[in-house]
Amino acid sequence: MKSTLQPVEPLGRFERLQLVEDLWDEFAAETSMETRPEVLDELERRAAWRDAHLGQGKSLAQIAQSLGVRL
Repeated sequence: MKSTLQPVEPLGRFERLQLVEDLWDEFAAETSMETRPEVLDELERRAAWRDAHLGQGKSLAQIAQSLGVRL
């Protein structure tokens, strides 16, 4: 990360936006898979729900449409 984390409240709107962009760029640059047990457990829980409730999930496009946003 380019700088140490500090409270964001004193930052202006554009400074916060820059922080978000910097974080997003860092996330996009990561190539390793998530391996924390709690994350893997959550993914397993969600996969089990999906398997038990076939046809009840929503696609990303459906969620975006219900929120009124375009992808």
